[in-house]
Amino acid sequence: MTGVAAPRIVRVPEPELPRPTYLVKQLQEAMRLRLAGITEQFGLTTRQYTTLSVLAKYPNISSAQLARLTFVSPQAANEMVATLERKRLLSRSVDADNRRRVKVRVTRAGTDTLSKCDALVDGLEAEVFRGLAPRDRAHFHRMLQTCLDAITERP
Repeated sequence: MTGVAAPRIVRVPEPELPRPTYLVKQLQEAMRLRLAGITEQFGLTTRQYTTLSVLAKYPNISSAQLARLTFVSPQAANEMVATLERKRLLSRSVDADNRRRVKVRVTRAGTDTLSKCDALVDGLEAEVFRGLAPRDRAHFHRMLQTCLDAITERP
């Protein structure tokens, strides 16, 4: 042997992965911005779109349920319904069986607007998840739901 030392391998530490909560927040913010771009095309805010979507899916829910499902206070939910009614996307009427209860229904214009908006949101989701196989996408969805269930209060 000649006295030449073997090259020394220097290990560079792997960068730490960002916290999952940070990645979730980054994804949420990126999605919120893109969603706002979609909803603005229809004269809606993202919260108005969410409210319209929830009311289309659950037509007879209470204002308290609407507030919980749209992540706003009951007062904000009521204001959102009033705004959507002024835009003629929702209509309200007194429940004949319970005069203290107001029934809210999505109008034809609301359904049409929601349908057009949903088509663009479907495209956004397809873009976001294009790198995932359908099985992985379904697994990711279940994992997100499991995490949400773990920290969400259930009645």
